[in-house]
Amino acid sequence: MYLSLPFSVSTGPISILITLQIITLGGNALDVAYVISLGNLILIPSSMFWGFEADKMSRKKQILISFSGTTVSLFLLSYSKSIPLLGLGYSLLIFTSTAATTPFNMLIMESAEKKDWGKLFSRFSLLSSIGTLIGLLISTFLVSYFRIYQLILMLGTIMGITTIVSVRALPNPVITFERTAMLHHKESFFTRLLHLPLIFLHLPNPHSFKMFKPKRLLKKPINYIPLLYIAIVIFYVSSGIFNTVYPASLYVKGLDKSKALAVITIGMIFQIIGFRLAEKTMIKRDEKNIAHKSLLLRGFSYIILGIGTIAFYGLGILIFGLIFYPLAAGIAFSMYYSASNTLIFKIVGEKSQGKNLGVYSTVVGIALFVGSLLSGYITHYLGYGIDFIIAGVLLLISSFIFRYLEEG
Repeated sequence: MYLSLPFSVSTGPISILITLQIITLGGNALDVAYVISLGNLILIPSSMFWGFEADKMSRKKQILISFSGTTVSLFLLSYSKSIPLLGLGYSLLIFTSTAATTPFNMLIMESAEKKDWGKLFSRFSLLSSIGTLIGLLISTFLVSYFRIYQLILMLGTIMGITTIVSVRALPNPVITFERTAMLHHKESFFTRLLHLPLIFLHLPNPHSFKMFKPKRLLKKPINYIPLLYIAIVIFYVSSGIFNTVYPASLYVKGLDKSKALAVITIGMIFQIIGFRLAEKTMIKRDEKNIAHKSLLLRGFSYIILGIGTIAFYGLGILIFGLIFYPLAAGIAFSMYYSASNTLIFKIVGEKSQGKNLGVYSTVVGIALFVGSLLSGYITHYLGYGIDFIIAGVLLLISSFIFRYLEEG
């Protein structure tokens, strides 16, 4: 389980570093959007492929394949001096790193008694978050002294050492669980979705999407599940629109690479704090209300960041980023994520698990791709500020859908 820490150190800051490298090479918001969108597109088939392989392959073998492939991808990225090569390397990284998600979760369940799962999954999530934070901190401090491709090479070296250590460190338990076992334990389900918001137990067919018929959407309470999915899809479209180009906007609007990475790092620190606060908040309050209020906070933070991006340059951008990005990506995100996952857990934990998760993963995967692709065009033609404001307005719409929801 502790191998997840260096794995997250190596992969956590990559999307930010890739974004900054594209801008350094003379690219623009469209180039960033194309690369990130290609990665999001690859995420869908890779989640399917590695998810089904997890039912057939040894946990240890699949994780070792993932670690080895991630190491190779990072080394290839460090030698990529053009935007198309960065796009190919990033897509390969997404494909290989995705392979470890399901077997990591299953390995924890197979290596401990059920009564310890909650504690272990909490530790696993914490280790992964700390790993990402360490990766961001390393990048923030070293980016002033090294070029980005040299930083990626360092991260690849850490990943290579982790791969070598994992040959001996990874257990290979005799007991084997099916992936559906993750659905019967809340912490395992949350941890799986936190690392990767796509999980396919069965591929959906056209009949699975009949829940989105207009007649059904207008009637309570049968519109509860489709409206919940729609609200979550809007969230991921908005997140794609904002997150794809926000790091680039910090650099373009006058911050150096170190300060741009510092803003993202502070957001990650607040996200870790937020998840700890969410554990206590979820016990006392209704999930739909938490999702509604957290999306209001995230939406208004995006809008204010958009206004700040239009009005300020340099120091003003830094101040706005240090105040409102941690609120949006830290506190609001962690509260919303915990609440929305609880609502999804209640649906898939009862019946039609494969179908519901197949539909969920399909629409989320499409939303991530559409959001990241739209971000490039919005920014290219209307500017970064308008891009963030649109993302914020979408979140407000999602927020009011959560407020409207009535569970049957």
